[in-house]
Amino acid sequence: MRGPRAAPGLLSRIFRLLFTGPLGDEACGDLEQEYSKRRAARGRVLATLWYAGHLFAPGTWALVFKLRRRARSRGMGSVSSSASSVGRPRIEASGRPLWLDVSWLDVKLGIRMMVKYPGLTLVGGFGMAVAIAISGGSFDVFNDVVRTPPPPLDDVVAMRNWNAVTGRPVTTSLRDFATWRDALESVEDVGASRWIERNFITDDGRAEPVLIADITPSAFRLMRVAPLLGRPLVEGDAHEEALPVVVIGYDVWRTRFASDPAVVGRNVRLGSTVHTVVGVMPDGFAFPLSHHFWTPLRADLSDYERGREPQVEVFGRLGPGVTLDRAQHELTTIGMRQAAAFPETHEHLRPRISSYADRWTGNDDGNAAPVGLAYLLFTTLLLVPCANVAILVYARTATRQGELAVRNALGASRRRIVAQLFMESLVLATAAAAVALVLARLAVEQMHGLMADMDGIPPFWIDVALSSSTVLYVVGLTVLAAVVAGVLPAVQATGRRVASGLRQLGADTRMQLGRTWTVLIVAQVAASVAILPAAVSVAWASVRSVIAQPGFAAEEFLTARLVMDWETPSSGEADAYWRDFYARFRELHAEVMRRLEAEPAVSGVTYAWGLPGQESPAFVEVEGMPPAGGSTPGREVRRGWVDVDYFDVFDVPILAGRRFDSRDLDTGATATIVSRTFVRQILGDNNALGRRVRVVPAGDAEPGPWYGIVGVVDDLRSNAAIYQETEGRLYHPMAPGQAHPVKLALRVGSTPATFAGRFREITIALDPTLRLQELLPLDELYRTHPMQMTARFGAWTLALATLSVLFLSTAGIYALTSVTVTQRRREIGIRVVLGAHPHRILGSIFSRAVVQLVLGVAVGILGAVPLATYMRPGALEFGIAPDTHVVLPAVAALMIAAGLVAAIGPARRGLRIQPAEVLKEGWL
Repeated sequence: MRGPRAAPGLLSRIFRLLFTGPLGDEACGDLEQEYSKRRAARGRVLATLWYAGHLFAPGTWALVFKLRRRARSRGMGSVSSSASSVGRPRIEASGRPLWLDVSWLDVKLGIRMMVKYPGLTLVGGFGMAVAIAISGGSFDVFNDVVRTPPPPLDDVVAMRNWNAVTGRPVTTSLRDFATWRDALESVEDVGASRWIERNFITDDGRAEPVLIADITPSAFRLMRVAPLLGRPLVEGDAHEEALPVVVIGYDVWRTRFASDPAVVGRNVRLGSTVHTVVGVMPDGFAFPLSHHFWTPLRADLSDYERGREPQVEVFGRLGPGVTLDRAQHELTTIGMRQAAAFPETHEHLRPRISSYADRWTGNDDGNAAPVGLAYLLFTTLLLVPCANVAILVYARTATRQGELAVRNALGASRRRIVAQLFMESLVLATAAAAVALVLARLAVEQMHGLMADMDGIPPFWIDVALSSSTVLYVVGLTVLAAVVAGVLPAVQATGRRVASGLRQLGADTRMQLGRTWTVLIVAQVAASVAILPAAVSVAWASVRSVIAQPGFAAEEFLTARLVMDWETPSSGEADAYWRDFYARFRELHAEVMRRLEAEPAVSGVTYAWGLPGQESPAFVEVEGMPPAGGSTPGREVRRGWVDVDYFDVFDVPILAGRRFDSRDLDTGATATIVSRTFVRQILGDNNALGRRVRVVPAGDAEPGPWYGIVGVVDDLRSNAAIYQETEGRLYHPMAPGQAHPVKLALRVGSTPATFAGRFREITIALDPTLRLQELLPLDELYRTHPMQMTARFGAWTLALATLSVLFLSTAGIYALTSVTVTQRRREIGIRVVLGAHPHRILGSIFSRAVVQLVLGVAVGILGAVPLATYMRPGALEFGIAPDTHVVLPAVAALMIAAGLVAAIGPARRGLRIQPAEVLKEGWL
């Protein structure tokens, strides 16, 4: 054996410190001899790497058995026992116990256990993956709310007014911006913006509606980002006599101008006004939110009366060394002076300053605490499947008591065995975390898409990709899952029964569970029966609602919202401006309808204030009927304003009376049409024709005029996930241009998207100030509606989580019952030898299992009924009624069936025990 100097000194010292005595010297000497050979052949670096890998990588089993064999054959080391550790031989070296670190072989053993127990791997891994994905994805989205924004947004602030009475934000006027800009000393480059939408038309005739930031030039100084081409907006561009100019974003320059370096100086049309491109901003610049067009904000306060100024968003940057509290104190002082000077408009207004990122993520109104609570909630959510996996691991460990006893007898400490079982669970949790990261990535994309659809446009600084902190959070969840699923059952499984080691090996090394298993089975069944019915009902109802199809051929319709550009008029010209505006819109709306009807591809054109499923809520009172009573002013319905041909285009049959016609558009006409559900719910299926109804406001305002019912139509349903489909409809006739904006619906056959380009051409050719928003096929509009997308995302998430809980609960009950019966194998074998009839043996096995399962079901029902009662009012509010009377028996039957099936296999194996086997195993 070569001396220690033949090997790397530090590694050799560490090894000898861990394994002092003859065993350590011999094991280290063997490695050092091989090291010296490799160093001579391959060099010192490669030999050192090999030495380090083989010094710490060997697994527990290989090294323990190797040392044990050498100790027995050569008399090296000692095996001692004492009264406190009978049958537990321990290799000792100079009084120090053997202790080995977790090695790569432990990982390999963990992988082998995953393969050996595929049921546990699939069910347990699926449950942990779903829980980790939900927790990690939610963490990433919530973290966007509190995450510090990147430079140069770190010192940028937003300012707006809040109503001290209601505690809600109030839109900021242009006059407030001017006051704050002139008075604030702690905030630099105070600027403002307002958002307008216009048609963007290039020289090639292509047109599309775009969102424009009408912004002060100070914004470009604020962000400290130089243009890629040309120049930013300057103060001179904001003068009324200056030529209209625009700065475009990098994506617009790349997609619409093919990255043309000569784009500066070109003319483009925004609505009816021609603008000159003066600059292109670099990639990633999208201030104030996610904008790609910037025009100078032009507004003269002298044109507006106080309280009627345009509304703007105000921003700025904190001065050097200025804190947010100091700036807030100064702004509060300015606000108090405004409230004293102008009580009629500012008496209850209190200006507030906040981080710019907090303004758009909602964190400025006190969302930080709920976000922290959400972290705790979603972390706790992980414990539910992990607890179920722990039961499965515990059941598996119960079948490995013989193996654990042998390992303990060979010198492995309890700590070492627990470490190995923890590593097996960690391997499973790591595999689940890998799947969870993929699921979380997809979920985060969906959640950010929902945020964008609900809020208009997402902030440009929020990254859809999973952040590094989210990955670290998932790693922490993985370790937590491994601890709960591996360490806790391992500590319980490696108690005194394993410590007795080889003393029990000849008899029975399995855990005697007794009451512990009974309590676990009853608790698992009770929890499943109590929680799963409500979860399954809501999940199924949610999925059913999002996959429900409209009650008409929505795939044949192309829809859009027709909007005309408008400006905020000066105070003296407001009445004349809006009178001319609506007159012009009536003419254009009627002309658009005529041109669309003349198109060969269009078989029908109609319009409405809201399309099917988008009617407004209202309360109505029926003449001759008593009031609704309660807290509501009347009976709730949905109210819509529609074209006279609306029902013909949508093929809605008339059930009684007549349809609308041109007479109903005359001034003073009060004709209305109601739906079948309205007649059933409000009128009790009585005759509706000739009855009069009126709309009752929720406040103290006077009720509206009486309307006479002239017809009843069939229900025109859209989708229950968007709006309630259980309410009746009340329809009023509407003339072209009577409302702005207005929804158009074109029936164009099976491929409506192909007509979208032609639809836009018709409106642009008629007037460039006409814009088509939400130009989509009607079925796609329903599918991409924010409420629909939210419902779909929530439904599938809930369904996935419920499915994982169902699998884990069933598998847990199966494992618990199976192990319980397995523990009676000795009893069954003895009874077989003594001549007991198989039916009596099976009866005793199943009677005990049935008692445990039925007891769990009974306890679960006691919790399921109150839970379902509590959930029903909220569920009915969204049109979802959990069918507890159907799902509860099904879940209870599933739990009992799983437990009984689990008892069949072990019972049949027990009945096949031969008397010779009983005598051989020493049971008698």
